[in-house]
Formats: sequence, C-alpha cells, structure tokens
Amino acid sequence: MFNARILPILIGLLSFFVSGQSTRFFISAHQDDWQLFMNPNVYESIKNEADKTVIIHTTAGEAGMGMGNDAYYLAREKGSLAAVRFLSNTYTTGAGIGAEMQRNYVDLNGHQVLRYQYRNCVVYLLRLPDGNGQGTGYELHEYKTLAKLFDGSSQNVPSIDKSTIYKDRKDLETTLNALLLKEQIGENTEIHLADTDPNINPCDHSDHQTSSKFFQAVAKEMGGIKLYLYTNYASAQQPKNVPEEGFLVSAAAWGVTTAHIADHRHYSTWDDMHNSWIGRQYFRTISLPKK
Repeated sequence: MFNARILPILIGLLSFFVSGQSTRFFISAHQDDWQLFMNPNVYESIKNEADKTVIIHTTAGEAGMGMGNDAYYLAREKGSLAAVRFLSNTYTTGAGIGAEMQRNYVDLNGHQVLRYQYRNCVVYLLRLPDGNGQGTGYELHEYKTLAKLFDGSSQNVPSIDKSTIYKDRKDLETTLNALLLKEQIGENTEIHLADTDPNINPCDHSDHQTSSKFFQAVAKEMGGIKLYLYTNYASAQQPKNVPEEGFLVSAAAWGVTTAHIADHRHYSTWDDMHNSWIGRQYFRTISLPKK
C-alpha cells in the first residue's frame, strides 16, 4: 500500500529534475541546519553533477564562545564541510579526491567572504555573530546580531573573525545579491531556506528566520526564483516522511557532522533531540515571478 506521508517528499525530489541546468542555494544559518532540516534535498542536489549546489552559512554559530584553535564555530564548520565531502563521495565513480577543498576569499560588494568548493558543491562562511535563539546576541559581540541588522537596531556588525563589517541591512543584502549572481548557472535558480510563517514553522531560531528574511528580500528583488520554505524545529513533531535511501544518507551525513564536532573537543550532538529531526523533511514552494 502506498504511504501518503512520503508523497510530499517525492514531489519535491521530482522538481530537481526539471529541464536545464540548475543552481540550488541552501541557506543554513548554522553549520548543522541543512543536515537536519534540508536533507536529503541537499544530497539529491549534489548528485546532479551538471548542477551547482551552494550552501551558505550566514552566522558563525559559535554560541558566544569566541575564537581559538578548538573554537566551537570551527568544529561546526569542519562538520559541515566533512558532510559535504561525504555526500559528494557517495555517488561518484572512481577514487575520491581526498579531504582537500578549494579554499579562497572572494570579494563580494567590497567584503571578503570565505568560500570552499568540492566538485559541484560550494560552501560560503559569512561568520556573523550568533543571535542566541531570540536574536538578543552575546556580550562578546556587543549584542550585535543578524536580526538587529535586519530591523536596523544594530549597525556596523562585524564577522567574528573581523574579516569584514556590514554597515547596515542594505549592505548585507547587496552582498548576498552579488553572491547569488556570482554562483548562478543555467536556467533554474532555487533558494532553500527556513519558512517564515510562524503557523507552519513555529518556535524557530532567530538566525534561521532572519537569514530567510534577508534572502527572501534579495530573491524578490531579483525575480524568477523558486523558494523552498522548510519547517525546522517543529518538524520533530511530524511523522517521518523521508524514504529509506534518503533516511540512510541523512543519518550518515549527520553522523559525519557530529563526529567532527566531537573530534574538535566539543560535545557530540548525536543525541535524542538532534536525532529526532532525521528522517523528517517538510517544505513548501513558492515561485517568484520574473522581473
């Protein structure tokens, strides 16, 4: 008997095989968001070798802990990058290409932004301060956050590594626009991000919500983009809806992520709370009209 619960996920996966090259942007405020809320869609995207997958981590996700050799933000970044390599190596033929990734800073609207690439997948790390759940921020960063930059109550917000400073909302939106234009290929562009409807995606993290608001504003200005809006924390309360192959690859990608966090001397996040999101991927789509 057909399980109706998997119908939405199957419909979503079919949309990946439209004609023409595609660029898929996955907006992941923290370095473990895409693995828990947007997988196996990320996996299916990376499998399409002619397409480009771009994962954008807007914040450092460092929970106010700051920098250092074993800093929390570095552990989370290493976990995300390792998960990208893992997914890329699950489908390719021949030998792997190792752990090395192309690494460089790119100039976007006058800002130096760290970029990694592994085959057809690109990862950006903007490293803006963690917003601390409600967008209140941390003393270490003078309580400056993405949410406050968006609503105008904070200006001149630096990345935690001090590589650049975003003076206001318009500055960051112009930078994100430049990023999208730099990476776009082909006829189809998708942006995958948190759903900002509180009735669908309640009790979400401020960084998730504000990252989505920034990119939705940029996407509406550009036009001709398809938005995929995901339920995040609340998806744990929904039935599992990911088919077996997707479930296995999602669990494995999460395992790779959290193993690297533990390798860098932080608590493993392989726990009941985080694992409750594996196997659940809920999203809706909106097509923005062309300009």
